[in-house]
Amino acid sequence: MNINEENAKLQNVIKSCKAAKVCSKIILIMFMVATVLTLVVGIVFIADQKNMDVKIKEGLANSNIKKELSVGSIKVGSIDGDDIEFAKGMELESSVPALQKYFTDNSDSYALLLGFYCIFAAILCAILTFAMWMILSVFNTIIKEGNPFADSVPRRILISMVTLTVLVAITTGIGFAVLLGLTTWAVYTIVDYGKQLRIQSDETL
Repeated sequence: MNINEENAKLQNVIKSCKAAKVCSKIILIMFMVATVLTLVVGIVFIADQKNMDVKIKEGLANSNIKKELSVGSIKVGSIDGDDIEFAKGMELESSVPALQKYFTDNSDSYALLLGFYCIFAAILCAILTFAMWMILSVFNTIIKEGNPFADSVPRRILISMVTLTVLVAITTGIGFAVLLGLTTWAVYTIVDYGKQLRIQSDETL
């Protein structure tokens, strides 16, 4: 492959990274908005619990909703008409007596459950935001350095994909997480190998 062909292929890589950067930035903004919205809604539900409970119960009285609240494979609780409960293992507990009394007294609160559900979703959205920010930084680095095998690229790819693997393990299950983990390792070794080839090529010039 001559230098002109190599430069042409490199420019194609840079162009694809620029397109991927735009898409990543849009997704990043969506995750950021989702994080803020779910966190704010969760806080509002908990802070204005009494009023929210009244409004929610009035709405549910006429709708007879049967709904399991879950994030991925993690069940947070369920609503069955006027009956509400946290999923097993998700009950709110505290070693602080006053806080435990609050949880006990409000164990049948719709607002508390929905607020907890929203905050939990906000945490997952925040993790996805971090992972997407790392992916975006990979594309930025490639564009800035003009090389897909820049020094920091393998490390950033590894961090972002490990973060996604952990999130998948939490929300979907171990099976998909193992598959994504193996994919992460394969992608990392390929990119790292490309980096080593680049270093050897630079040393021979």
